[in-house]
Amino acid sequence: MQLNIKTPDSVEEITALRALFEDYLKGVYWSEKALAPVFSDMIAYIHSQDIAKMLLEHTANTQIHADRIENIFDSIGIKPEERKFEAIDSLINDIDLTIEQIRSGAVRDAAIIALIQHIIHCEIASYGTLKSFAITLKEEEVVTLLEKSLQEEKEFDLKLSVIAEAYINDEAANKEF
Repeated sequence: MQLNIKTPDSVEEITALRALFEDYLKGVYWSEKALAPVFSDMIAYIHSQDIAKMLLEHTANTQIHADRIENIFDSIGIKPEERKFEAIDSLINDIDLTIEQIRSGAVRDAAIIALIQHIIHCEIASYGTLKSFAITLKEEEVVTLLEKSLQEEKEFDLKLSVIAEAYINDEAANKEF
């Protein structure tokens, strides 16, 4: 099946797409910078050592993603700038509430996995959208950088699902009552 991808026809459309790309990039940059300390702090509230270890590794990747975005800003010739990503900010607030309201154990771990996956799914959608825009804007170096972060987010999401389905959800359902 061959895709018929429409490219922008006018200078105005290309300029508008470039502006949209830059705006999304600023939101993802804010997200990565905001999430690194959240993920790091969250480790203390996780009961499962498997999840804690994965989150520690992903905290390091989050900083790498922020660094990649800085490289993208350099590549496209603009200064790195952040724009608050309201959806991610809301999920960060939900993490704080979850930690406050659910006692330590498998139920809290299951809730934290769910919230982290909500965040990761937002990031996957954002990186995928940015990659699509970069392809259309013919930013090949940027596409490569975005693809790396996109794949790392997908791998982390899969690992979280495996742990949740292997034992966390069962423990939450069977041992917390």
